[in-house]
Amino acid sequence: MAKETNIPPFMEEGFRSFKQFKFPGADMETLLSTHQRNMELMNAAQKITTETTQTVMDLQKQYFKSIFDQWNDEVKNSFSKAPSEEKTAHQTETAKAAIDQTIKHVRDVNDIIAKSNETIIESIQKHFKESLNNSADLAKKSKEKR
Repeated sequence: MAKETNIPPFMEEGFRSFKQFKFPGADMETLLSTHQRNMELMNAAQKITTETTQTVMDLQKQYFKSIFDQWNDEVKNSFSKAPSEEKTAHQTETAKAAIDQTIKHVRDVNDIIAKSNETIIESIQKHFKESLNNSADLAKKSKEKR
């Protein structure tokens, strides 16, 4: 299975043309592959962010639909012929349920965002560790060439 790079075709062409250049003390292949990995990391982070935003928006839509449905039921209840004490008790219970639902919703949204952030942070940490290892290997190779 081929690795998906998420690099636009015009950038691939640009990478190929830069590989031809020779700079003293610089390995263009390594520099370009590092740049490509950086772009892949940014694309992956952007994809996670987009998916998280979509998930949160779907959750918000469900939440607001539920709140408006409850509000509609409460308006209908306030115009009912039930005794005043019964209406008040129903409103109190509905308010408690709405508060509980809001707290749960906020926690759910926070959990989704926290998981997304953690995934992005882990990806960045992994990328930087790999880059540092690659830099150490390049330094050793450069020293051996001298």
